[in-house]
Amino acid sequence: MILKFLNEVLDGVSKPGRYVGGECNSVVKDVDNVRTRVCLLFPDTYEIGMSNFGLKILYWVLNGIEGVWAERAYLPWIDMIKIMKKKRIPLFTLESKTSLKHMDMVGISMQYEMSYTNVLHALNLSDIPLLAEHRSEDDPIVIAGGPCTSNPEVMAPVFDAMVIGDGEEAVVEIVNVLSAMRGRPRWQRVETLSSIEGVYVPLLYEGARKRPYPLFSWVPKRVKRRIAKDLNQSAFPVKDVVPHIDVIHNRGIIEVMRGCSRGCRFCQAGMIYRPVRERYARTVVSIAKELLDTTGYEEIALLSLSTADHSNLAELLASMASIAREKNISLSIPSTRLDSFNDLMRNIASGTRKTGLTFAPEAATQRLRNVINKNITQEDLFRTLQDARKFGWERVKLYFMIGLPTETDRDISEISKVLREVKKMGFRKISVSISPFIPKPHTPFQFAEQMDVEYIQHVETVLRPARSFASVKIHNPEMSVVEGVLSRGDRKLFKSVLSAFENGCIFDNWEGVFIPEKWWEAFERSNVSIQEYLRARKFEESLPWDHIDVGVTKEFLVLEYKKAIAGLTTPDCRRLCSACGVCTNDISNVVEKR
Repeated sequence: MILKFLNEVLDGVSKPGRYVGGECNSVVKDVDNVRTRVCLLFPDTYEIGMSNFGLKILYWVLNGIEGVWAERAYLPWIDMIKIMKKKRIPLFTLESKTSLKHMDMVGISMQYEMSYTNVLHALNLSDIPLLAEHRSEDDPIVIAGGPCTSNPEVMAPVFDAMVIGDGEEAVVEIVNVLSAMRGRPRWQRVETLSSIEGVYVPLLYEGARKRPYPLFSWVPKRVKRRIAKDLNQSAFPVKDVVPHIDVIHNRGIIEVMRGCSRGCRFCQAGMIYRPVRERYARTVVSIAKELLDTTGYEEIALLSLSTADHSNLAELLASMASIAREKNISLSIPSTRLDSFNDLMRNIASGTRKTGLTFAPEAATQRLRNVINKNITQEDLFRTLQDARKFGWERVKLYFMIGLPTETDRDISEISKVLREVKKMGFRKISVSISPFIPKPHTPFQFAEQMDVEYIQHVETVLRPARSFASVKIHNPEMSVVEGVLSRGDRKLFKSVLSAFENGCIFDNWEGVFIPEKWWEAFERSNVSIQEYLRARKFEESLPWDHIDVGVTKEFLVLEYKKAIAGLTTPDCRRLCSACGVCTNDISNVVEKR
């Protein structure tokens, strides 16, 4: 039925390659030999979801298990959704064109808060009840993963279970439980999942209060984050599915490290992915060779939060640069730290094909960089950019944030002065992305106030001179407000998400599709005060995510916030332990031994 449908409609929708499947390296199994069927759903378009590295790992891991078949699905674009609803075609997997409703499990990646209404649209299109408590025995078990589960409460009513932390080991245990308990009552299967480390089952917690509490004595008061302890022992997707159409990161991705020890106080990833774990340089090189042979990619990206901090960077870059020259491919290191772009990196990278460089000063004054613990200087910034220009780079992109704690107009206007100096260096293209600061759970700045739309509009006037020196893009302030509300939301806020979904909100992270008035209406309908969620938090108050244990202690976050207000910095924890609480006898910063 679905194949017939596709033959009839593909020539009438945008980017039909999103829906056909059959890509190189996609996995098709004999369904007669499969006992557990899983759909990995990314709640955004194909070209966004195909670039998500987490789903690549899970796809590879699950399909490596005998008797398990993992397939993929993405949220269709608006034109396709309309046709599917009109013709009563459910959301289906790309590999076998099977309805998601007929899967044993649907795993949904929640990478950003603005995808929450997309999740509801995907389930609705699949004819799967939106609320976990409304699902029948025949419905799939719906599980969430991704960074947004570090505050799971806003979307808690939707999911049977949620994976907190690294998923590649937890997902194996999840499918083993579901396989072993096939035919058992749904509630038993879901309850059993709660015994897996890193798995949170919202229905077992009372969520009306600020901090959810377990309903039964055997349920843990705090759910401990799952940590993959050794990346060198973790499976890696060396046969990546090659997309039919251009996607946002159409290249081979190799995760060289997980975690970051720098301690930027606004950065959620830098806190929730601690401690640092590295892949050996020789392992990365081996993966790169196999990945290029199985995919034909013309670019390799070395992925991590701070690739330049790899303890064996010299060997890693020398070997990768040799491969790049031999195969005439590009080698990219996303968002390089300014104080890490040293002579070694410049000289090795200078022999490869040039891509644009990306740096994130975040703030233009030293005072504000100290507040956010971005331990770089103005000299680091200008010296690095001058050297990059000298070694042949002509394009550079810089990231700044606005609305940070203690920020003044002087901090903002200094951005224009910095860009004027960068322009003098002779770059052919200077791009600047400016984002409003959004306080995130499990960071020192989780206690901070988020600035409202009026403040960001004021900042835009102060930044007008910057447009004389660079192409400047300021993130939509209204979108940032919605994201901020959802980011630190509690379970009561789900009513607003549901109302926004019913009001037609979809693809809210897409400029031109996002309609803020629909969100304001949704908040009003559900009696939500926007300012209540943007306000500063007291250190002693209960927070909706206090029952989630990511390893970093609340005491450490309070101390770091106090140091931020005082303008005091904290060194890299690989040089001096900051006593954040993550490292134990069982797990600590795992770096390559030289």
